[in-house]
Amino acid sequence: MTLRRLTVRWRLTLFYALVSSVILMLSASLIFFSLQSSLQQGLDASLQEAAAIAASQLSGDENTSLTGENAGDRVQSQLPGSTVVQVFNEQGRLTDQLGVPRKRTPLVAGFVTVGRERIYTAHLPVGGWVQTSRSQVETLRTASSAGQLLLLVLPLLLLSGLAAGYVLADRALRPVDTVARLAQSIAVSGQYHLRVPVSPGRDELARLTSTVNAMLERLAATIEREKAFALAAAHELRTPLSVLQASAELSLERPRPPEHYVRTLETIRESGQEMRHSIESLLALARTNHTPEWQTVDLAETVLEAAGGQLAFAAARGNRLHLDPQAVAVQADPVALRLAATNLIHNAVLYGRPAGQVWIGTRMVGGSAVIEVVDDGPGLPDGELARVVQPFQRGLGQQGVRGAGLGLALASAIAEQHGGTLKLQRAKTGGLLARITFPPRR
Repeated sequence: MTLRRLTVRWRLTLFYALVSSVILMLSASLIFFSLQSSLQQGLDASLQEAAAIAASQLSGDENTSLTGENAGDRVQSQLPGSTVVQVFNEQGRLTDQLGVPRKRTPLVAGFVTVGRERIYTAHLPVGGWVQTSRSQVETLRTASSAGQLLLLVLPLLLLSGLAAGYVLADRALRPVDTVARLAQSIAVSGQYHLRVPVSPGRDELARLTSTVNAMLERLAATIEREKAFALAAAHELRTPLSVLQASAELSLERPRPPEHYVRTLETIRESGQEMRHSIESLLALARTNHTPEWQTVDLAETVLEAAGGQLAFAAARGNRLHLDPQAVAVQADPVALRLAATNLIHNAVLYGRPAGQVWIGTRMVGGSAVIEVVDDGPGLPDGELARVVQPFQRGLGQQGVRGAGLGLALASAIAEQHGGTLKLQRAKTGGLLARITFPPRR
């Protein structure tokens, strides 16, 4: 079985076990060698102590002996463990000893190991040499017992670490499993209103569940909005289609005078233009979900172009446009931005007061770029300001005006596409003030 075929839970467990194994092996080795070194240092210290005790019993007089009357017992009682002591003169001849040496070495100051015997040689202040020796069997046995104990405990610790790693990985990935099961359930059943139980605390798992739920909330809102949009679009497009079909059926019912056919064709043309405008607005609204092609755009130039395109329409209704553009640079899609400004101006002329005034301007407010369009028409009640921004929605007093009801919705979507907002409020002139605010430049 390759590592890729294992679940994430088992891969985390094996990784945890591997890291734990390395740490335990290093720790066990450190403990073993530290213990062995400590035992060796203890043995060497005991040999030095034995040599010091033996030297204290020798006064330099040849009659002084370690094995004299009561001296052997006195010295032996002070020696640590079963230590052998030998005394040599300057010529290297053995003059005294306590115990039977198992190994012999040249008289060289310092420590030396021969087989399992540890030997220490020191020069006496009174002349000659003293040599102490002791078997390392006990030290080696202690170190071996410790090593065997570590080898016995290590597998148990590794197994415990493996089990603990699996438990930790399972608990860590449990919210992920919940998210995966929820996603699968939504994919199978289509119930996008389901949510993940939020993990307690403020750790990464709590943020994961909160983020997933926030994403599902956003998706649910988008789906509901798209469903409502589809229903509204179908309803709005059905009206001109019904007019087209009724006009054609009425004209074909029986022979009509030429004037009737002319009026019918004019009705069909108007309905077709209305449908074309609605479809183009719908396509533009759909394109606001795409990432725009960012360019440095001067809001003043954009507003002037949009206002120029509405001059004929405003003149036909007797409206007068007042322009006050200030040069303001923003990062935006110039085509989308011009479309948003055009819709705001067209909306102000269409729903404002006939032969009224429309004020159009751009400026900086608190570091943010702003487009403002104000009319002096009847305006809208405060309760309708949020509704008319939705697609195919018009004010209660504007239901008889021809139009798809997509202008403000499109302007709002373009503003959101650029990170900004569209805000509607009652103007000081009594009409409607529409303001698009762009975020400050970074």
